Amino acid sequence: MSGLNNQNPEAKAGPKPGLLWAVLCFLLPVGVILYGTVVVGVRPPVLPLLAAVALAGMMCLPIGYKWKDLQDGMLESLGRVQLAVAILVMVGMIISAWLASGTIPAIIYWGLKLIAPEYFFASAFLLCAVASVATGTSFGTMGTIGVALLGVGGVMGFSPAMTVGAIVSGAYFGDKMSPVSDSTNITATICETPLFTHISSMMWTTIPAAIVAFIGFIILGSTHSVAGAGSMESLAGILSGLEKGFNLSPVAFIPPVLMIVLAYRRYPVLPVMGVCLASALIIALVQGAPLDVLAKQLTTGFKASTESAQLNKLLSRGGLMSVMPTILLLTSGMAFGGILERARVLEVLLDAMLHGSKSPVRLVAATLGSAYIILLGTGSQMLAAIIPGRAFLSEYDRQELDRSVLSRTCEDAGTLGCPLVPWSVHAFYIMGVLGVSAFEFAPYALLNWVVPVFSILCAATGFGMRRRDGSSVRAAAKLQTENV
Repeated sequence: MSGLNNQNPEAKAGPKPGLLWAVLCFLLPVGVILYGTVVVGVRPPVLPLLAAVALAGMMCLPIGYKWKDLQDGMLESLGRVQLAVAILVMVGMIISAWLASGTIPAIIYWGLKLIAPEYFFASAFLLCAVASVATGTSFGTMGTIGVALLGVGGVMGFSPAMTVGAIVSGAYFGDKMSPVSDSTNITATICETPLFTHISSMMWTTIPAAIVAFIGFIILGSTHSVAGAGSMESLAGILSGLEKGFNLSPVAFIPPVLMIVLAYRRYPVLPVMGVCLASALIIALVQGAPLDVLAKQLTTGFKASTESAQLNKLLSRGGLMSVMPTILLLTSGMAFGGILERARVLEVLLDAMLHGSKSPVRLVAATLGSAYIILLGTGSQMLAAIIPGRAFLSEYDRQELDRSVLSRTCEDAGTLGCPLVPWSVHAFYIMGVLGVSAFEFAPYALLNWVVPVFSILCAATGFGMRRRDGSSVRAAAKLQTENV
């Protein structure tokens, strides 16, 4: 679940740029972003994004648009992240409340007790996958369980980038496969595919990729030895600090249990987060936390004061103010995408990719590529599924491929690719909540890279490829060969 509103993705009427100019309007601003973030090292990359917005606006004016047209496109795009901003604000407060109530410390404590270091990445991947399948939300999973697992990995001495890679892989497994996920339901609807037919089709690419990712995380955990922070002596000090500094009773697990139950019952995301926040605050008040202190913690973040300096640094986080830089990045990134969308730059690029997609392999590859172009241009997970889903629907019908192949392919790239784009809505969210940029965690988000590979493999081999009449593409090809 991305936390974005589903609005009509079709651009308003206006002149189309030529293909060469569309490519330049896309590549040059993206190059500015990459130069500012990778070469110059501007972090957070607000200035590179604003520079890309200005450049894209200037390049789209000669196409025949007035500045007001482009401004309207920016404002329309910004409207899509209203819910995402609200979720970010809630998560900032929830992190502080879950620290004050002992919820996150309790998860860290039992994680250190039960998870063997060599299997930590694989365990984090599985835990986040289970939680996100149950709740249908990658945002909620990363902002709660993900924060706790990041703490466990930090105590064990693992790189935050590796830990977040495992968390992201697990969280987006559920975002893609859960029947209660917004992205899953919306993509199935856009591609006119029954929900469970869509999920069944996705299993052909996602389950094998998940197995590969799980094995990869086991190898990653076994080959990266934990440093001094993970030594037994240091670990004992951390456990002692958690025991003395927080109430680790089973009551601390009430907020995450409530989150899973309510989300699974399809209650809206903001009320669910409100219940998670309120339950944690009640627990903290019952344990004796002063109301005025809690109010300050919700605003500026929780400040831990245990006997361990490392633990204090680990658990001092959260609060409304902690998410403000991320919100600024969100608005800048969506403004950039709004200009490209309004000037029909992305539409021209998609039309060019659709031309020449005359075989299942080329069609699947074009669908994947189109979703990535939308992600790079707009940073929106929903648009990356919606626009190719509508643009390629008639071509899948013409080639007599089942529409579940289209819906699956849109999610293989659109849902899983979004956090890998450093200026996307999801990458900004991850950086705001977990403190690690996409440039750092993306190489370790194994599932997100492997699934599209299986998309191409399925198209090339015919496995998991169905025709509209329900028959297998592989079986039909074999029968045709035998008849010849």
